[in-house]
Amino acid sequence: MNESGTPKAPRAFSWFPGHMRKALRLLEETLVLADAVLMVLDARIPSSSRQPDLEGMLRRKGKDSLLVLNKADLAEKSETERWLACLRREGHHVAAMRAVTGRGPGPLEKPLEQLRQAVHSRRKQRGLLPRDPRLVVVGIPNVGKSSLLNRLAGAARACTGAKPGVTRGNQWVAVPGKWQILDSPGILYPRIEGEDILTSLAAVSCVSLDAIPLERVGGLLLERLLRRNHPPRALDVEDPEAGPEALLRALARRKSFLLNAQEEDLPRTARWLLQSFARGDLGQVTLETAP
Repeated sequence: MNESGTPKAPRAFSWFPGHMRKALRLLEETLVLADAVLMVLDARIPSSSRQPDLEGMLRRKGKDSLLVLNKADLAEKSETERWLACLRREGHHVAAMRAVTGRGPGPLEKPLEQLRQAVHSRRKQRGLLPRDPRLVVVGIPNVGKSSLLNRLAGAARACTGAKPGVTRGNQWVAVPGKWQILDSPGILYPRIEGEDILTSLAAVSCVSLDAIPLERVGGLLLERLLRRNHPPRALDVEDPEAGPEALLRALARRKSFLLNAQEEDLPRTARWLLQSFARGDLGQVTLETAP
């Protein structure tokens, strides 16, 4: 509450490094060449991993798009199905997959073939010869864009990594007879509005843990996980309603993350929790439920 007695507005976090601003401008220029866009989301946080600036850009350019709920193996299957139904009701083409394994388009095969036919039809109407569709892969950092490109290309053509910011420039990859694909750097929000979204993004490694209030975010994630109907067993603490900081202290004691054998090491505990969740070590968990 502030001095007037009204609730404080949720804190906003600025997160828009210079290379992301440059990448957004470059992407807007590149979309002129694209036939369609594959927008990659993290299936554990389908809402927070949607970048409104990117979606607004696609609407302005009139580009067909396909939403890809990636890392579906780390999310709850039933919740992913609800998200797929919800996004389809919004009018989106959408599919769920695990881009880091398997070969070929997998669940994307049918929508990509429909795209190919649409591109050929449009070019034929304009008196142009058929060509492979040009696809642009977009999304926020570390949702698996480069892994998706590599799977569609059938080889490790793009750099990948388990931290945000691995891809720094546009990379075109041609797969003759199928498609041409452009990988683009991850572009996050100019401002992250509120701790809930920041916690979701940090939990799946879309933001650097060195750039956030680590202990606060770790405590908030722990609180959210413990309030679930089936919280992960590795996080069993005595009082799930104790509040973020108290919960993080209890987890530190349970994991024996201590300083001088008695003081809780909260930064270490928060980092362990966030990294464990991002890797999927805590099981299949969807942080955001479908509306």
